[in-house]
Amino acid sequence: MPEVTITEQSAALLRELWQGMRDEQGDRRTEAEIVDDAITRVHRGFIGLVPGTGGPDQPTGPFRKWASDRWAEVLLRQVDANTFRLAQPFRFDDGTNRFDVPEDDVTDLASVPRFLTWLVPRYGRHTLAALLHDNLQDHTSVSSAQADILFRDAMGETGVPLSRRWVMWAAVALRTQWKQGGLRAARVALWVAVFGVAALVLWAKVALALATSFGWGALGFAAGAVAAAIVVPVALSWLWGGLWKLGALAGMALMTFTLAVVLVVVVLGLYLGVEWLVERIFVSRAKRNPVLTRHL
Repeated sequence: MPEVTITEQSAALLRELWQGMRDEQGDRRTEAEIVDDAITRVHRGFIGLVPGTGGPDQPTGPFRKWASDRWAEVLLRQVDANTFRLAQPFRFDDGTNRFDVPEDDVTDLASVPRFLTWLVPRYGRHTLAALLHDNLQDHTSVSSAQADILFRDAMGETGVPLSRRWVMWAAVALRTQWKQGGLRAARVALWVAVFGVAALVLWAKVALALATSFGWGALGFAAGAVAAAIVVPVALSWLWGGLWKLGALAGMALMTFTLAVVLVVVVLGLYLGVEWLVERIFVSRAKRNPVLTRHL
């Protein structure tokens, strides 16, 4: 390999780095040793490490390092409370589709509302797929619906359980339908309203029956309610035409989780109210957290 000459700008940065490490950390490495370390770090970012030597311990499926076939890993820089920038690029290649997710790509990880993180965390085995999904929103060659399907299938490649990845797909697919507006948005609103209200009424009746007259009759009613929560969304899914899987799954998810979500929202709202009140009472105006004092 030929001798490499660095630019004046790079030389100035190297001197600043060397001086800062000596002054602030007492680091006594030479400039040459710092350059060696920098090359090693860049190599890891673009080429990666093999398992057992510091690389990912779990397979990442079609997600690979940007300049090699080694398993991908995620390195982020936090921008604000909810936003991150990707510090290292990676690529996705399933044999049919190939996409490069670049360095500095902006993401909020999985776009899960705060009141739903008990069900689906914002990061986990689905992180790489979520980063890909965010990036695909800017690709003109891929529609939002196609990006949603790639998101679902990519999660399967990284070990996300079957039911979770389909529920997550239903959530992003409903959002895509909503953003298209018109009759599609109206159908989403109707679906959420009907099955959301039905879930609250049905499970309230089940709880009342089990609490007041626990026995075979109440258990039979509960079993019937569970069956209805599955059968009715499937039976009405024809209203979604070719998207019947989305309609069926969204309906079942709403019937299953609406009551729990309402309870979480109530408890979370109470806590946020307490948090806001404590900030106002015990923290001086100059030191108050602006996010806490504005969110109510």
